[in-house]
Amino acid sequence: MSEFTSIWFAEAIKLEVGQALFFRVADKKEQTALALEFEKEREEFAVVDSVHASQIFITKTLKEMKQYVVVERKYRTPFTAFLQDKGGKFSKISINPERNRMLRLMIKDKKPRKEIEEVLNGLTDEEIKAFFP
Repeated sequence: MSEFTSIWFAEAIKLEVGQALFFRVADKKEQTALALEFEKEREEFAVVDSVHASQIFITKTLKEMKQYVVVERKYRTPFTAFLQDKGGKFSKISINPERNRMLRLMIKDKKPRKEIEEVLNGLTDEEIKAFFP
């Protein structure tokens, strides 16, 4: 990664949702190379803050016959999905990575189930199936 992409990616993570940075490039080859460098920056940032990194989108675009690489922050809820059952009905599913992390750490530390339930205000059916078969 270049100093250019490192500096500009640091600015990109400060963007508000809906804001974007446009970088003009000379040709398709430069556009592809720059986009790849920004992708690498995002991968590194994901280790630190995966939710924020998932909101950073890197695209290549043509605007007024000029090529650009766009780094944009978009609203995204990576912890919510919709499950479609066999009948076609949808139901919302949410996960809480912080809760999951706490649960895994308490199990790793060999905390008793009762203490885990007290700290987490109970366990879901899925958590019981996964961690206490």
